[in-house]
Amino acid sequence: MKTNPLRLILVSALAFAVTVVTVPSSLAQRQLGKKKGPTSKVYIAETKGETQIQNGDKIYTARQATAFDAPGTVIETKANSHNALVYSNGTGLFVDESTRVEINRFVQEPFRPERNNQLDSPYEPSMSQSDVFLSHGAIGICTSQLVSGSSMLYSTPHAAINIRGGKVAIESNPNETIVDLLEGDLTVRYNGRDVGGQILHAGERAFIRPGATVGEEPTITIGPIPREAMQRDDERVEMACNAKKSVTFDIIERKAAEGLDQPTDTAPADNEAAGADGGTQEIVANPTVPQTPPTNIVVSPDRLPGT
Repeated sequence: MKTNPLRLILVSALAFAVTVVTVPSSLAQRQLGKKKGPTSKVYIAETKGETQIQNGDKIYTARQATAFDAPGTVIETKANSHNALVYSNGTGLFVDESTRVEINRFVQEPFRPERNNQLDSPYEPSMSQSDVFLSHGAIGICTSQLVSGSSMLYSTPHAAINIRGGKVAIESNPNETIVDLLEGDLTVRYNGRDVGGQILHAGERAFIRPGATVGEEPTITIGPIPREAMQRDDERVEMACNAKKSVTFDIIERKAAEGLDQPTDTAPADNEAAGADGGTQEIVANPTVPQTPPTNIVVSPDRLPGT
C-alpha cells in the first residue's frame, strides 16, 4: 500500500501544531497551580509624631504595635515625626521625618518549616522580593541575611540600589540621592541606561546626581562616609535594627480579616496590585512582651531573727 506524501506531510504538521499548543498550556497550568506565599506584612514597632499610611483606597494614622499588608502601601511622615517598622522577612526600616516611602512590591514564599523563629533571627524566614521607592526624605535599613534567590531593590528619583544585605542609610532630595553603606553589600545605579552599576563597600558613600544639562547622563561619585554624617547614619540604622527585636512573625490559617485599627492584625488587600494571594494562610505579628523584672523585697533589719 502506497502512502500519499502530501497526506503524510499534512498529518505531521498537524501533530506538531498540537504539540506546540499543548505543551505551553500544560506548563501554564502547572505555573498557575503553584502555591503562592501569604500576603507579606509590615509591623509598626515605634511611631512618633504624625504619620499617614495609605493602604489601597484607605488612609490611616500610624499606631504603634499594629501590622498591615505591605504591598502597595505608602508611608508618609510629617515634620518632627518618625517610624520604625519591621517587614515580615525580618528587615527593619527606619523612616525619618518628612519622608515618603512607597512599597511597590513585597512578596514572600511560604515560610520554611526549619526557619529560626527566634527574636531578631539572623536569617529571613523565606525567599522574598521587594521593590520600594523613596520619593523624598531619609531612611535606615537593617536586614537579616537574605536567603538564596531573594532580592531587595530600593529606588529614588535618581538611583536604584540593589541591597544584598547589611546596614544602609539612604537620603533623597530634588538635587541628589545619598547612599551610605555601613555594613554589607550593595550595587548602586542611576536610573537610566546604567547597566553595570557600581559596588559600594562598607564605610563608603555614593552621591547620585542628575545631569547638569538636558540629555546629560547622571553621575555617581563614591567616597568615604564623612565623619560628621556617621553618627546620624548610625542612629537611623540602629532604630531599624532595634525594631527587629520587637516582633516575630508566624503563619496561621486565614481568619476573618480585621482592619488596620485592630492592634497586631492586618488590613486586607484583595487585589493583585496590593499583593493579594488568595491562599489559605496569613502572616501574623507577635509583638515582644517585656519580661516583668523580679521584685526586690527589702526587709527591715528590726524584722530579722535575733534582732
